[in-house]
Amino acid sequence: MRLYIVRHGESTGNLAGTLQGSRVDEPLSPRGVQQAEALAARLAAEPLDAVFSSPMLRARQTAGILAAPHALEIALDSDLVEFDWGIWCGQPLNEALEKEVAAIRARWRAGVLDAAPDGGESPLRVQARAGRFLDRLRKNPSEATLVVAHGRFDRILMATLLQRPLSRMDEIRQRNGSVSIFDWDGRDAATPVLLDDVGHLAEALRSLAGGSDSLK
Repeated sequence: MRLYIVRHGESTGNLAGTLQGSRVDEPLSPRGVQQAEALAARLAAEPLDAVFSSPMLRARQTAGILAAPHALEIALDSDLVEFDWGIWCGQPLNEALEKEVAAIRARWRAGVLDAAPDGGESPLRVQARAGRFLDRLRKNPSEATLVVAHGRFDRILMATLLQRPLSRMDEIRQRNGSVSIFDWDGRDAATPVLLDDVGHLAEALRSLAGGSDSLK
């Protein structure tokens, strides 16, 4: 099967430089809507036959725009929600929070994958969610599946698909409105076709990268 994995368009929280996570449910910004529309035009000729989305508003709005040219209904899947940053959710990414986020990401890169923000999730816990979702796809495969989710979750999902250690998840950048494409037989490591591609976005539509690289 071919998997199209999309990070939602820019949200109002992204624009404000907020660490949203799974507890802040912001809509798309005007630029985020335009990003989704540009990606919808790019994917309009692709033979999509299934669309899955995180139930969070920014993902649902993106998925609705992408699904419209294909007249497909969106299947909402709660396992696709964004990473829970715990007490950091909803906080502005100021210098102090940047340092805390950078510190825990350094621990993840060092292989401490059960480390979690206070009150939040660890990468291992989120990988369990990603694994459940992939198991459902494996049992009910389609030829071309679109998945709309979030930056940190997508990184964990793609590391799982590629059968790479989670400590390497930050090697895959995730920009708003980007698409990554994989061919997957449901068993072996997926083959990447495109990663974090934003070729469909004019320069003015590419989100200004603000805040922690965990949001990029």
